[in-house]
Amino acid sequence: MPPMCSTCAPTSVSCNACAACRARWALMSSTGSEVTMTDTAQQAAPFNVAGKSCFITGGTAGIGLATAQRLVAAGARVTISGRRASGQAIAEGIGAHFIALDVTDTRALAAALQATVAAQGALDILFNNAGTENTGPTIAEADGATFQGLLDLNLIAAYNTLHHGAPCMADGGSIINTASVAAMTTMPGYAQYGASKAAVVSLTRTAALELAPRGIRVNAICPGSIWSEMLPEDHPEVAAVEILCPATRIGEAGEVAALVHFLASDDSRYVSGAVIPIDGGLSAGFGYPLLQALFGDAAEQT
Repeated sequence: MPPMCSTCAPTSVSCNACAACRARWALMSSTGSEVTMTDTAQQAAPFNVAGKSCFITGGTAGIGLATAQRLVAAGARVTISGRRASGQAIAEGIGAHFIALDVTDTRALAAALQATVAAQGALDILFNNAGTENTGPTIAEADGATFQGLLDLNLIAAYNTLHHGAPCMADGGSIINTASVAAMTTMPGYAQYGASKAAVVSLTRTAALELAPRGIRVNAICPGSIWSEMLPEDHPEVAAVEILCPATRIGEAGEVAALVHFLASDDSRYVSGAVIPIDGGLSAGFGYPLLQALFGDAAEQT
């Protein structure tokens, strides 16, 4: 008789009664081997994060908020943090919890992580996302105070989130750090920002090795230009991306959230120490649309 799940079995209902049973029976028929309900559940529900405990820094806007919305919709228990006065209302609006937090305050950061564990249990997902962008001044023009402020938020706070967050993680969990395509490619005026994000890439790879014995995966995402409050429609970067990026458009926060969702789920259990660009092909072929416009078919041979 075809195998049945715990829902079908007590009533002796045919395995056609539920999708899980149908999927399991189809797999057994095609492979000739026993397939557990866990196997079929993973196939029936890809990127499954239902019931998982998640903490997101920089979660009240942009990529952080889009990710929180997506994970909550997928059944995760999510706490977002941020500095916005409207953070509580934002969290309530998506079904998440909120902790007011400036991640550069190390004591407050550690307390926020501990409070989340007390409320939700050990973390399965830590999205180390808080950061800012400050581009424009060249190395010669930039002042030290501005650079230090950028490092405090983009690098030191990211390090402290890993430092205090790792002990809060459940074994087998997932940490995702937000770096940037600026860690992989650069241009004049990006020295400070690019350096801070390149350091996040280095932290990611080291943490992946150090936390591997606990089965904790650590990966970095490197977004390109993404629509946000920091990137209004009249920003010069918008026109530049249309010329320089193979995708010829700005990315959406929801597109980045989809990548984070995958990395947060057990479907990515063999992915760790990875640095993943999500930039419309910018890092693969910087300026390719411009080359194609200028040189036509010859650009395809460059």
